[in-house]
Amino acid sequence: MAFYDPQKTSWPEVLGWPVYPAMQRIRQDRPELWVEVHRAGESVRPGVNNRRVRVFVNLDEGHTVAQTPVVG
Repeated sequence: MAFYDPQKTSWPEVLGWPVYPAMQRIRQDRPELWVEVHRAGESVRPGVNNRRVRVFVNLDEGHTVAQTPVVG
Protein backbone atom coordinates (compact mmCIF):
# COMPACT_ATOMS: atom_id res chain seq x y z
CA MET A 1 0.00 0.00 0.00
CA ALA A 2 1.31 3.45 -0.90
CA PHE A 3 1.46 6.12 1.77
CA TYR A 4 2.76 9.63 2.29
CA ASP A 5 6.57 9.55 2.46
CA PRO A 6 8.11 13.04 2.75
CA GLN A 7 11.59 11.58 2.22
CA LYS A 8 10.88 9.88 -1.11
CA THR A 9 12.65 11.58 -4.03
CA SER A 10 12.52 9.00 -6.84
CA TRP A 11 10.12 6.37 -8.16
CA PRO A 12 12.07 3.59 -9.91
CA GLU A 13 9.13 1.22 -9.40
CA VAL A 14 7.02 3.12 -11.98
CA LEU A 15 9.53 2.70 -14.83
CA GLY A 16 7.60 1.08 -17.69
CA TRP A 17 4.18 1.80 -16.13
CA PRO A 18 1.46 3.66 -18.04
CA VAL A 19 1.66 7.37 -17.25
CA TYR A 20 -1.59 7.79 -15.29
CA PRO A 21 -0.99 5.01 -12.73
CA ALA A 22 2.58 6.31 -12.35
CA MET A 23 1.31 9.82 -11.64
CA GLN A 24 -1.17 8.44 -9.10
CA ARG A 25 1.62 6.60 -7.27
CA ILE A 26 3.77 9.73 -7.10
CA ARG A 27 0.82 11.79 -5.83
CA GLN A 28 -0.01 9.16 -3.20
CA ASP A 29 3.56 9.19 -1.93
CA ARG A 30 4.13 12.95 -2.15
CA PRO A 31 0.82 14.84 -2.61
CA GLU A 32 2.51 18.23 -2.22
CA LEU A 33 4.54 17.82 -5.44
CA TRP A 34 3.59 19.10 -8.88
CA VAL A 35 3.86 16.34 -11.52
CA GLU A 36 4.81 17.38 -15.07
CA VAL A 37 4.57 14.99 -18.03
CA HIS A 38 6.92 15.30 -21.02
CA ARG A 39 7.74 13.20 -24.07
CA ALA A 40 10.94 11.16 -23.78
CA GLY A 41 13.75 13.17 -25.35
CA GLU A 42 11.86 16.46 -25.12
CA SER A 43 13.88 19.52 -24.16
CA VAL A 44 12.73 21.05 -20.90
CA ARG A 45 13.60 24.30 -19.20
CA PRO A 46 16.69 23.80 -17.01
CA GLY A 47 16.59 24.34 -13.30
CA VAL A 48 15.82 22.52 -10.11
CA ASN A 49 12.47 22.79 -8.36
CA ASN A 50 12.13 20.73 -5.18
CA ARG A 51 8.33 20.87 -5.49
CA ARG A 52 8.26 19.21 -8.94
CA VAL A 53 8.60 15.76 -10.48
CA ARG A 54 9.06 15.42 -14.23
CA VAL A 55 7.74 12.22 -15.78
CA PHE A 56 9.14 11.41 -19.23
CA VAL A 57 6.98 9.05 -21.28
CA ASN A 58 7.38 7.01 -24.45
CA LEU A 59 4.89 7.72 -27.21
CA ASP A 60 3.90 4.07 -27.37
CA GLU A 61 0.37 2.70 -27.02
CA GLY A 62 0.35 2.94 -23.22
CA HIS A 63 2.42 6.12 -22.91
CA THR A 64 4.78 4.28 -20.57
CA VAL A 65 7.28 5.93 -18.24
CA ALA A 66 10.65 6.08 -20.04
CA GLN A 67 12.97 7.00 -17.14
CA THR A 68 12.84 7.07 -13.37
CA PRO A 69 10.91 10.13 -12.15
CA VAL A 70 12.83 12.21 -9.60
CA VAL A 71 12.15 15.33 -7.54
CA GLY A 72 13.77 18.40 -9.02
